[in-house]
Amino acid sequence: MPFTEEDTRKVQTAVSGHVGSDLPVFLPMDADDFASFMRLHPERSFFCGTLLGGCGRKLAPKQYRDRKCHFAHVAGAVDCRRTDGDEAGADHLYIGRALADWLKRQKQRAAQPAYKPKGHQVRDVVDVAYDTGRLIRVQLARRSKREWETSDAELRVRRPQLDWIFGPDSLLANWQVDRTGYALRVQCRSLGATRIVEIGTQFPDRPVKWVPLAQCTLSPQGIVTPELLHTPNGIVPRHAVPAGLPLTPASVLIGGARQSRTTDTHRFFEVSLRVDARLSLPAHAPPPDAEAAYLPTGATLSVDDDGTWLIHAEALHRLQPETSAGQRTDGSRLPSDADLVRSFRETLENAARSGNVVTVSTLCRRASLPGHGLPAERWRELLVRAEQPRTPGKPVLSALIKGRHGGPAPFFGEVLRGLGRPGPFSDAEVAGIWDRERARAHAAYSRDAEANSPSLPVHETRPRPSEGGQRTDPAATRRRAAFDALLDLAHEAQQAGDLVAFERNLHLAERAAWSAETHELVRGLTAGLVDRLAEEFHDTWERLSVLVDRLNREGDDLLPDQLGRALRGAERLAAELGEELAEEERRDIARWRRHLTRITERPTLSELRRHAVAVRLALRRAAREGRTTTWGELSLRIGAPLSALHPDDKVAVLVEADRDTPAGRPLLSALVTAHGSDRPHPLYRQVLCHLDRTTPPPEALLMHWRTALRRHQELR
Repeated sequence: MPFTEEDTRKVQTAVSGHVGSDLPVFLPMDADDFASFMRLHPERSFFCGTLLGGCGRKLAPKQYRDRKCHFAHVAGAVDCRRTDGDEAGADHLYIGRALADWLKRQKQRAAQPAYKPKGHQVRDVVDVAYDTGRLIRVQLARRSKREWETSDAELRVRRPQLDWIFGPDSLLANWQVDRTGYALRVQCRSLGATRIVEIGTQFPDRPVKWVPLAQCTLSPQGIVTPELLHTPNGIVPRHAVPAGLPLTPASVLIGGARQSRTTDTHRFFEVSLRVDARLSLPAHAPPPDAEAAYLPTGATLSVDDDGTWLIHAEALHRLQPETSAGQRTDGSRLPSDADLVRSFRETLENAARSGNVVTVSTLCRRASLPGHGLPAERWRELLVRAEQPRTPGKPVLSALIKGRHGGPAPFFGEVLRGLGRPGPFSDAEVAGIWDRERARAHAAYSRDAEANSPSLPVHETRPRPSEGGQRTDPAATRRRAAFDALLDLAHEAQQAGDLVAFERNLHLAERAAWSAETHELVRGLTAGLVDRLAEEFHDTWERLSVLVDRLNREGDDLLPDQLGRALRGAERLAAELGEELAEEERRDIARWRRHLTRITERPTLSELRRHAVAVRLALRRAAREGRTTTWGELSLRIGAPLSALHPDDKVAVLVEADRDTPAGRPLLSALVTAHGSDRPHPLYRQVLCHLDRTTPPPEALLMHWRTALRRHQELR
């Protein structure tokens, strides 16, 4: 069973338009992204498409606040056999469409991408043919070296130009590096309600550098990334070109020379330069003014095909002749304190009315302070001013600012002291005040309360006689109507599972209660709410406990995206528990977060091959001693952090370690076992496949592995 916190039946990807479409759509699980998704797709015509391996039925997007958003089959339960419904389930379509669009921008006549070429299944490869026979093949499925070399030879017979791009799970890129000195990789990452296609350049001795596909160009010899250089001799790694850039005498004007230092062989001068060069900007960037001066951002310097210096820049910032006090370096004026206070107050009041909280970055952004952090004393000064005027019973709006980890902002205690609250406060006391004041702010500014409950009377009004001669009390009538309306809202929130709205409306209903019976009714509902919150707390704790336990047992063997999803789930549950979270589980989550950081810092191919040499020697020793080993033991034996490697890198190390193992002998990789030493490591089948060994089906793997161990015993 795959390791995942999500329900595997929850589908995140579909196609738009018709059942055979290759227009992919991606529905984020976060409810906050649902509205932007629907704005991107107003036609709302989604299908479990055939190019996704789906059943062809219509899908409907479902929004939830208490669980993950997903697509559901409109017809209800169906016999859909689709296996890949997660966020990466439509990446082959995103890649095919992105390559076709990119080729059009490169002035090429691009054909429709082929997602199921002859001899392949959907998601194995993507072919994009263009310009009378040239081909880009994206290899997504795992294949052995022999299978890849056969396909390569067959395609080159029919195609005048062939570019290979390898998916994130393909180790074939290592063989391509051996052949050409570099390989192109492709990956997709989520950005809001879509997936972004990125191209990576892999070298033997450098980490893979990922860039958006739009930053690549097409040359007669193939695809050129920013890490590559098109030269008259073909495409070469940019770092392999000599560091000194060529200069023609007429391209540079030198002036203002002042000697700075001397050595035995050279004298050095500080000079001013005027350089004739070529500037490359994104197509959407405004053209620079010929009379103005600019500073480039995200700039790189290279040489164009004709030898001219070429500056690639993401954007230009125009320099002002003078920068006055109170201005940023880009010429725009910083907001005054009065403007900051006004903006902070408006943002917090809007958050209170909508029942939300805000982050520090949101406050800064809405106040036109992007990237400008403020010290704690400045936050205290500005927020205390934003809280004015203070009246008895007025909630603290600053309680609507949440910190990085979901609790109060780090300066909230300082704001309380600035408002005259006696201190000092412990962290638990600050958190308790923050919770209470946040609830009070939502209740005081609640839009629901304003729209559905009349204001409660402060003074009794004089009753008037009714038409029948009896006297009625209008104030009491309004109070009863307010109570009934708030109680209805509370029941609706309870049925919808919205405990925050349920609690808020109960609090307001308690203020409107006019008799012992109504107070008792509210107290009964409040007791039920407390029980429900206790049940939810226990359920959250149990889910977190199971998740952390699985992380501790299986986390080493997870891919980064799987580990990332599991960690995000654990961190979300931990934030719900807050201070009640056990210290041991807090440490485990932090440890796995550090582990994820390590495995995302991928080693180079040269480093992996150095690891493989040491692993080969260690495994040969284990074979002579007639025993198995684990990644943890190998890490200790050779003094390298092998356990922290990405699973694909572990496979690469084992493939390199067994590269020269004779065909008649069992692989050394069979000696690396899973935890407990009673079964093969989960990556063993991949190693067999990459080395062109017989790869048994999963149900026969254990027998195959035991046979390999017996062969090792016989060969001792």
